[in-house]
Order: sequence, then C-alpha cells, then structure tokens
Amino acid sequence: MYARANLEARRISFYLYNPSEKGVNLFHAEKPAFAMTWNSERTEWRLVQERCENCQFSPKHLTCSCYGKQQVAWIRHHRKPVGDGIFNCMEIHVPGLYADGSRVVWCPLLGRGDLSIPIDDSYEAQKLMTKQPSWNEEVESLVLDFKGRHILSSAKNFQLALSQKPDHVLCQYGKIGPQTFSLDFKYPLSVIQAFGTSLTTLFWT
Repeated sequence: MYARANLEARRISFYLYNPSEKGVNLFHAEKPAFAMTWNSERTEWRLVQERCENCQFSPKHLTCSCYGKQQVAWIRHHRKPVGDGIFNCMEIHVPGLYADGSRVVWCPLLGRGDLSIPIDDSYEAQKLMTKQPSWNEEVESLVLDFKGRHILSSAKNFQLALSQKPDHVLCQYGKIGPQTFSLDFKYPLSVIQAFGTSLTTLFWT
C-alpha cells in the first residue's frame, strides 16, 4: 500500500499496488482505493473507502459517494499531561464485526450514521484508545513497553487497545531509525485502518 499526502487539500490518498510488478505505472493516481481527510485544527481525521462495498454494483447516481462514502475509521486527537511530559492521545472508532467475523459495512445508504458519534455497547462499532505511557524520571521522558522491540524516542510512538481491554495491545507504531518507523497490528484491525491511523501522527512533535 502506498500513500500520498496533499497538505494544502488536507487529504491523504491511499493506493493498492503489487510491488513485484515492474514499470512506473504501478497504480492510477486518479483512482485511490481509500482517502483520509482532517479538519483545520488537525484533531479529527476521517478515513473512507472510495468505492463502497455496498454500492459497488449500483448505478453511480444511486451510490453513497454523495453522502460521505463508506467510512472505515474516525480518529480524534487530544493532548494530556503525564508527569513532566505531554502525551498525544487518540480515540479511534472503526466499524464492528458480526458473529461470523465479517465486517460491518459503514455505508450511509444502509442507515449508518457518522462514525464520530458516541459508541454504545452494540457490535456495530468498536472504540480503540491509545495506551498511556508512564513518566520515567531516569530518562526524563514518557516510555511505553514495546515488548522487546528496540524503539527510539519519538512523539509519534503509540500503542492502541480496545477501550474495554486497555491492556491488550492491537496496534503499535514506533520509531526504529532516523527516518524509519515500524507498524505492527493484528485482528480486528485491517491494513488500511492501522496504516491510516499511523499517518495521523503526521503533525505530532
């Protein structure tokens, strides 16, 4: 998966491609698979699928493209003081899962509201939260346990867990080189949800 950011338009476009293919035309720049936008305060981010699974076989004028498209994730940022440091926090809402493991399709034409609304106890949506680091007096920094990974200090490092299971990490993003970050994730997060969430740290310092 490849992402291209347009800061002026406040938009990141995501493209699917096969890296084993040769040549320069590995994807169509005009046809992203997903897109993510953010507000002017850089505190709310919305990830959508450009071609809705529910509407893919419908005539264009009968699709959800005019109603917000299929939502894949909604992310809200806020900051919190921890010790002598400032913790960059996230709250993430993603479509839930049915009993058979299939995903809820968050299409407005199926009567789905906005993913940003508060989540109840139903299966239809899930809420994830960033795991709070602790302040370490010895190194004078916020620290997280990345379970054996050699992670460099960065304001962009984070770990995510379901709100009802705060100790069970589902996704972690950490700096492993001067310009290199690692991204680990597992079910029920998808590649695009994890990748998109990691890119929302674009402005974190």
